[in-house]
Amino acid sequence: MFIVNDRADIAYLAGASGLHLGENDISPFQARKIIGKGTIIGKTIHSLGELKNLNTQERIDGAKIDYVSFGPTFKTKTKPSLQPLASEELKILIKKSKKLIFAIGGINQYNIDSLLDSGINNIAICRGIILAKNLKTTVNNYKKCLNKVS
Repeated sequence: MFIVNDRADIAYLAGASGLHLGENDISPFQARKIIGKGTIIGKTIHSLGELKNLNTQERIDGAKIDYVSFGPTFKTKTKPSLQPLASEELKILIKKSKKLIFAIGGINQYNIDSLLDSGINNIAICRGIILAKNLKTTVNNYKKCLNKVS
């Protein structure tokens, strides 16, 4: 599966499987017009309020979101201005969301188990893989952690 971050035009031209939208990107409604009905759309949200707003937006404009990512779950250098979600807030978000959920932000091999204990079983990792000294071993370690909860 190939998901493009932020850019609906590139997702469309590349024939991507999906598009991931952040808070400052175009609306899911606009994105759906560009990429079409058969493409996955995901959206990052940072709070329960944003989840409610997303659900309301879907009802109003009809642009379906296929998955959401909640984050950051831990402090991250990728988005240093954002505060991590409290563990209890994450558990509430997991219960309230009717969509496929991914945790994102600051996830590494030292904190992944505590995250998975909260009920998450899908993760998105950036720095934890990009900065790995041994990419294959690192990815396999993450897979082992995820296999424990799936």
